[in-house]
Amino acid sequence: MDHPGFVRLVGKQIVLPIDAAPVDLARPHTSERRFPEFTVAIDPSTGERITSTCDPDKLSNYFTDRGTPHYLTRVYFRREVLNRYTSQPSRYRIENGRLSCLGLWGISIGTNPDGLIEVYLGDLGRDLPAEERDHWLSFNAPPSGGRDEGRFDRDILGRWTDGPPDPLRRLFAAREHFSTTLGALLGQAVYKPWHPADRIAFEGLHIPTSSEQHEADTLILLLAKGVIDYLAVKALRRLPGVTDSKAQSINCLEAWVSSSGGDSDALIRPLRVLQSLRSTGPAHLRGKDWHATLTRAGLEGLKPDEQFVQVLTLTGDALNALAQHAESQHQASQ
Repeated sequence: MDHPGFVRLVGKQIVLPIDAAPVDLARPHTSERRFPEFTVAIDPSTGERITSTCDPDKLSNYFTDRGTPHYLTRVYFRREVLNRYTSQPSRYRIENGRLSCLGLWGISIGTNPDGLIEVYLGDLGRDLPAEERDHWLSFNAPPSGGRDEGRFDRDILGRWTDGPPDPLRRLFAAREHFSTTLGALLGQAVYKPWHPADRIAFEGLHIPTSSEQHEADTLILLLAKGVIDYLAVKALRRLPGVTDSKAQSINCLEAWVSSSGGDSDALIRPLRVLQSLRSTGPAHLRGKDWHATLTRAGLEGLKPDEQFVQVLTLTGDALNALAQHAESQHQASQ
C-alpha cells in the first residue's frame, strides 16, 4: 500500500479448429483411398486402351521399378473437365498451370497442342480427392497431339521457360497498368471500386473450355463489365481534349488520345469491338449487327472460343498501349 505498483494478468486463449466438415467448405473430400484406372496409352496392335492405377504407392519412379507405369506418365482429358471448376470462381482457381480448391487441394495441369488437359498419372492419385478422381475419369481421353512442351521443359528438363503467351495474365496486368498510369495522370481513380461479386466473377475469367457460343457469350459479358463498365466516366471527362460533358467512357478515351497525338483508331478500336460484341450478341437479340461486328473485327471465320481469345488478346494490347500513352503524357507534363 505504501508503494506504487501495477498488476498484469497473463493468460492464453485456445483457438480450436473450425467447426465444419470439409463438405461444408468444398465438395466432399473423403479420406477413402480409391484409385480408378486411367487410360495412359493405346495398344497399337489391337486399338484397345491401356489403363493404369493412379495410386502413387504402386507406380514406378526414378528410384524404384515396380513393373507399372511411371509416376510422371502423362494422362489426357477433354478440356470440358474444367467446366466444373470455371463455373465456381469463388471456390476454384485455374492459374499458372495449376487448379486449386480454396486451401484444400491443388493439382498441376498443362494443355497439349490438341487442347487436351495434361496431368501426371501419380498426381491424380496424390493431389486429387477421391470424388474428383471419379469426375476426371469421365473425361479421360486417349493420348493425341503430343505433349505440353513448355511443361516438359520446366518439369522434366529443368529449363527456364516462359511457356506460351497467357492472354489472361496479360489482360489482368494490362488493366492494372492502365488503371495506375491513367490514374496518375488524372490524380484520381479511373475505375470504380469493385462490387465483391463482380470482382470474383472477373477474376474467374478463363480460356473457354468448349466451342459453345453460350460460354463465349458469358465470358464476353464479364470481360466488357470489368474493362469498360467499371470505368469511372466522371473522372475520364477530365481528360485533356474531352469537351463533351456527357461523353461516355470510350468516347472520352478517344477524344483524349486524338487530342494528344495518339493513334485513336489503333488504341480505341479493340475496346469498341468488345463493346459491340457485347451489345449485338450476349446482351441483346443476336442479328445481322452481330455478324457485321464479327466481320469488321476479322473474327468471322473463327469458332466462338477462338473469337474470345482473340478479343481478350486485343483488349489486353489496347489497355497496355493506352497505359504507355498515359505514361508519356504524364512525363511530358512534369
